[in-house]
Amino acid sequence: MASVVSIFNTVLTFLFGLVYWPLKWLGPFWSMVAVSWLGGMLMVWIFGKVSDQVAIERTRNRLSAELLALRLFKDDLRIFFSIQNQILAWTLKYLRHSLVPMLILMVPTMILLIQLNLHYGARPLRVGEQTLVKVKLRDAAALGKGSEITLKAPESLKIETQGVRVEESKEVSWRVRGASPGRFDLTVSDGKVSVTKNVVVGGRLEGVSTMRTGEHWLTSLLYPGEAPIGSESPIESIEIRYPELDISILGTSVNWLILFLVFSLGFGYAFKGVLGVKI
Repeated sequence: MASVVSIFNTVLTFLFGLVYWPLKWLGPFWSMVAVSWLGGMLMVWIFGKVSDQVAIERTRNRLSAELLALRLFKDDLRIFFSIQNQILAWTLKYLRHSLVPMLILMVPTMILLIQLNLHYGARPLRVGEQTLVKVKLRDAAALGKGSEITLKAPESLKIETQGVRVEESKEVSWRVRGASPGRFDLTVSDGKVSVTKNVVVGGRLEGVSTMRTGEHWLTSLLYPGEAPIGSESPIESIEIRYPELDISILGTSVNWLILFLVFSLGFGYAFKGVLGVKI
């Protein structure tokens, strides 16, 4: 299962990168607008393909007619309450026609959000900026007496502290500082097996992998930036605490997820007529 997820991540990250590469030069805000437009159009198109468009249109038309009748017969209580029952019944039918397509849409939406988090969830370290490298081990015994977990990094990344061990959580942490721009690997070793983790310092808007995880299919799916760590290694995950990416609107920092949800829903609704989709 893990190998299938790894291949899936590699292919999907490559394809997303092809679309994303020309957009990243627009900067965080405008690239997010462009991605949201594409995502909104894609979601509406998929909804149109997996839903019963004829039934949805018929249900919407009937609801509109019942709402109009509600205004016309508002003075006749018997007819008024009868129409309300009809509105409730047709509303439930509309929800029934929309529920399954919405559930299907959750799959591509989650996949898209995972890829967006890879590119907008964090930014590269700036030159001179500090952060933490956190290594989580599979077994607390790897932190026992006589064991040694080491961190090695190229000159572009300065290791400023010794590893701080926390046996209760099976973790070792180091403070590091970006010394010069570049994309390179640091290496964590227990003296027998070594595991690398990609690091990015400086540069434009880049997709940065905050964590390299083990081979469990769910964690591999959530962190697609790097291949999973093999089960033979005592290291379960390597995390770099990159700063969050700031997307500023009128001087206010807004989380990328909020922007994507607002823009994609807005664009999707605005262009549904162009795509010929009834929602």
